[in-house]
Amino acid sequence: MLGKNSKIVILDDDHTIAELAAEILAELGFENINIYNSIDSFTENMRLAIADLFFLDVNLDKADGLTLLSWIKAKQPSSKVVMFSGDTREHLVKEASQLGAEGFLSKYCLDKNIRNLLNKWNVNYPLT
Repeated sequence: MLGKNSKIVILDDDHTIAELAAEILAELGFENINIYNSIDSFTENMRLAIADLFFLDVNLDKADGLTLLSWIKAKQPSSKVVMFSGDTREHLVKEASQLGAEGFLSKYCLDKNIRNLLNKWNVNYPLT
């Protein structure tokens, strides 16, 4: 179960989206949120990037988020991974699910989408 001390990692090369996701999660009560804006900084700090929950962009500058999803699930099988993108075509959502993603969110209406996902997981927020 996710709680306020759960470690969350956000990887998105769009700094604005990454910050927005972090702000939303912080408003919901999560306190341990790490943002990476490049695959390079993420992989350099992977030892520190062990997390309970990952938010990964599908389309990264130097990497494919779906490939990264497979890698994370192999290294950290108990971690939840949520993909997010402006591109929510059915084949991407299906592939992410097949690779082990616990969710696929549109970047549009991100606040609503994150809250809906947490509701689906029965996470009670604001966390205390």
